[in-house]
Amino acid sequence: MNFTSRLAVLVAAVVCAPAASALTLADALRAMEAHNPDLRAAALELRGVQGDALTAALRPEAELALGTSKYSAQQGLGPGGPQHKRLDSTLGVGWTWERGGKRALRMRQADALLATAGLEVLDSRRQQQVAVQEAYFGLKAAQERAAIAEDNRRSSREQLAAADRQVAVGALAPVDRARLAVDDLAVADAARDAALDLGDARHALALLMGRDAGDALSADDAWPQVDSDGGRRAIDPQQRSDLRAARARLEAAEAGVALARSERHRDIQLGIEAEREPGDISGVTWGVSMTVPLGGASRARGAIQRAQADRDGAALALQHLHRQARAEMDQLQAALVAAQARRQAYEGAQGDSARRAVEGMELAFRRGAASLTDLLDARRSWRDFEAALIDARAGHAIALARWRAATTVVEGEIR
Repeated sequence: MNFTSRLAVLVAAVVCAPAASALTLADALRAMEAHNPDLRAAALELRGVQGDALTAALRPEAELALGTSKYSAQQGLGPGGPQHKRLDSTLGVGWTWERGGKRALRMRQADALLATAGLEVLDSRRQQQVAVQEAYFGLKAAQERAAIAEDNRRSSREQLAAADRQVAVGALAPVDRARLAVDDLAVADAARDAALDLGDARHALALLMGRDAGDALSADDAWPQVDSDGGRRAIDPQQRSDLRAARARLEAAEAGVALARSERHRDIQLGIEAEREPGDISGVTWGVSMTVPLGGASRARGAIQRAQADRDGAALALQHLHRQARAEMDQLQAALVAAQARRQAYEGAQGDSARRAVEGMELAFRRGAASLTDLLDARRSWRDFEAALIDARAGHAIALARWRAATTVVEGEIR
């Protein structure tokens, strides 16, 4: 049985016990999209922005005014029915005429903010997908470490039991048996640490999926294959969701500047009024009114300055994010190439041959053809190799996930 087959058997037998819940990466991503708390919070924020867009499209509502005057405390309301009372009653309706294109600018700003919120949901989903893949392959690595650590612990106990029999017949010195016991303690500690790491990895993935932290998850997918091109792909960073969101935020800030400047145009309130005075032979009389705020254009200066500062800040953030995206892609590309080279180096190190060499050293020690020091050194080197191989595979899987997420363009917007 080769090294890969042996490792698969160990993982299935030791880690993936019946209590564990088998899980593919696709299942984990689907669960994340349905139950991830960060994505749900982003969706709620999007709903709020959608409500703001509806509010921005509203025109000023008409106002109803009802009033009465000329009430005398000495003479009271007077005799007769309501139409004979000594009151001057008025009923009016007023409308606000928005000038300067305020409603259109509000809608433009709201649409840009809505586009921003939708793109931020997409970018949040992209980031959570990376986090799930990192946690998933972290769990897979923890499973393999736990399986190997358990196998090493079992093998060490068998060796210690054999040493006890050799000491009993005088074939092994007690001091050598003590050295084996110390090594057995170290192997047992490593197995306990690996089990704890496995629990932590399960909890991390469960939280990202919106599941209970106590769920015994098991990552069943194989390690991703090594691409011959190193994962290279052509992409225009401008099409990434985070950069598109930054551009939409800048557009909203520019609309905010135009909206602040529109406050220089005074809104006018127009009204129509019906007045009834019992003593007036004309009965009900009609009138119109117009209300214009007083003050100069300087009253909007503060709002304009605030809006301009927000616009300049959005432009600066977009410029910085663009440079950051370029640098991030270069760094992720280099990290992927290095991770791929490291994995290929360890996988090409003939792990099966190294394992057989350790087993041969153990056999030689039992027959007295090798020293205890040689055996312990061989075991330690083999354990280091196993851990490094798992780290190399996990590092490549995570580097590949990060690179793909950074070079993935999500079309459209969420509305």
